Amino acid sequence: MTEGKKRIFYGYYMLVACLVMLIVGTGIVNNCAGQFVTPVCDDLGLPRSSMTLYLSFQNAALMILVPFLGVIYKKIRPKLVTVTGAVVMILSFAALSQCREAWQFWICGFVIGAGLATVSTSTVSMLMNNWFIKNKGLVIGIAMAGSGFGSMIFNPLGQQLIAALGYQTAYLVLACIIFVVFIPVMIAYRFKPEDMGLKPLGYEEMQEKGGGDAKSGEVKREGASYKEAIRSPKFYLLAFIVLCLSGCGIGTFTHLQSYFTGIGFDPVFAASILGITSAFLMIGKVIWGKVRDTFGPRPTLIIALSFFVLSYVLVLLVPLNDALCYVFAVVFGLAYATPTVFSPLLTIASFGEREFSSIYGSVQIFFYLGPIIGNPLSGAIFDGTGSYANAWILYGVLIFICLIAGSIMLSSKRKEKAAA
Repeated sequence: MTEGKKRIFYGYYMLVACLVMLIVGTGIVNNCAGQFVTPVCDDLGLPRSSMTLYLSFQNAALMILVPFLGVIYKKIRPKLVTVTGAVVMILSFAALSQCREAWQFWICGFVIGAGLATVSTSTVSMLMNNWFIKNKGLVIGIAMAGSGFGSMIFNPLGQQLIAALGYQTAYLVLACIIFVVFIPVMIAYRFKPEDMGLKPLGYEEMQEKGGGDAKSGEVKREGASYKEAIRSPKFYLLAFIVLCLSGCGIGTFTHLQSYFTGIGFDPVFAASILGITSAFLMIGKVIWGKVRDTFGPRPTLIIALSFFVLSYVLVLLVPLNDALCYVFAVVFGLAYATPTVFSPLLTIASFGEREFSSIYGSVQIFFYLGPIIGNPLSGAIFDGTGSYANAWILYGVLIFICLIAGSIMLSSKRKEKAAA
């Protein structure tokens, strides 16, 4: 694990690198997109639906590329892939400043997604899985909190840049920030501890329990092969759960501002509720990771998804009492952390770590498919009924189904281990 005199385990440097990578990568490229919609559309005369479609192209690229990351990392040096992807993402994000037609935004969005795949939550999950055996849930949760932290920092900064310099210059300034911050991150980047002659944190404890190869000193990672996983009904149940968590979560969060203002709340008040939600989203990613390490995946899933279901009860009740808005913001913020944290943790819990990168890549198809379905579905329900209420009821039911299905899935996994 560590060598010499009380050196800090290098995995902690990688944890910081991953945290920063998501703060300025996902935090700017994904989470600040909404700040540009109105100024861009007003200046260019584009329909909002056409301009924002670039985000669907971005998610489509992620959905296409992420499943192959595990294979790509085996054939090409991971650091080279990641550096190349980061450069592609930064240049294409900067190119948004020069777009004038909707199709130009769509092309940039697809290229951004292709680059973002190498520095997104998918790669971060692989890195943390490589570097940590002990406290895996906690470190994944801390790293994933980066995107929420980035949203809190760069949404107001992006708004100020647009107001002071215009949206075109704001795109370029934010692209420069990503570039400068990514330089030390890429210098520190190491895909796995074996590249430095190290072992993952917790390797010694695992070896004592018979989980390592004593002769070779290699980490022996147990679990299903990729072929075994994708042929298993459990894989498709996991895919359904990830799809629902992602789709319901983003389909709710994106429309909350419109929902609160539509039922009579002041826009500034509505924005403050979203701010509280974002803060607890960041906190939730750390909490659920720690809870998983302490109590295991099944109790964590039951508790977290119970929060998720409760949030839909609360959002339907907020018209009755203003104070419920704050309760909802806390509960939903914690619940909304589950898609990014549970996607890797449930994959590990279901199929082990033997071929985690490849299996997780395929699971991520459904993670990125969620927003493509969830966002327009919420809008379509509102357009058809004049209310978001039916969307909240539908999402609450879907999450409850996921709670039951996930509990059964993880219970059967525990029985398999006991039998073995």
